[in-house]
Amino acid sequence: MTELRRTRTRPLTGIERTSRRPLVAVAVAVVGAVAVIALGFAMKATQADQSLVVALNKTHTGLWGTIGNAVYRGIEPLPAVAITLVIAGIVWAVSRSLRTALVFGLTVALTWLPVAAVKILVDRPRPDASLLAHPFSPLQTDGSFPSGHTAYIVALAIAFWFLLRDTRYAWLPIVLGAVVTAVVGVAVVSDGLHFPTDVLGSIVWALTTAAAVR
Repeated sequence: MTELRRTRTRPLTGIERTSRRPLVAVAVAVVGAVAVIALGFAMKATQADQSLVVALNKTHTGLWGTIGNAVYRGIEPLPAVAITLVIAGIVWAVSRSLRTALVFGLTVALTWLPVAAVKILVDRPRPDASLLAHPFSPLQTDGSFPSGHTAYIVALAIAFWFLLRDTRYAWLPIVLGAVVTAVVGVAVVSDGLHFPTDVLGSIVWALTTAAAVR
């Protein structure tokens, strides 16, 4: 019983504890953001990974095609916000701390939502649907870089890691986050909606900015 109480209460200090070196965290975030934006403009100019999208889109059939579509629609902005609110509510109920729940939700939101501004700034067109064997419907016309879906999943995994980092379960969001990020990344590329570098940019963005937003 004592061990159970310890594992239930220790995560409170994990996500609420801020960085010991905030200036370093901010510097890493700035460098990461600049690198991501530079990558976006470079890939917009070359479209060098279009062939990878075309190749992976050929697998978008049967069960995998259904999964890919479900992944994209399931974590679009409104569903993602709803999912985050539900998880934050569960965190509140389990931890009995509104502050913990709020910090969790804000960590996800402040890591993920700025990606929308980067999309507008870079304005990289989506993969050319005319080249795809299985184009997505309806046609998406907003910018593709970076992938908001991937950024959301990585931000969620990072928030869970902060929540659990003082417990024996700190490894869990790392492993599950890596697996789910890989699945989502492959899904959005095979959907024909993102380039592989869109996914890469999102991962780098989330990993380098999450500590600073806290």
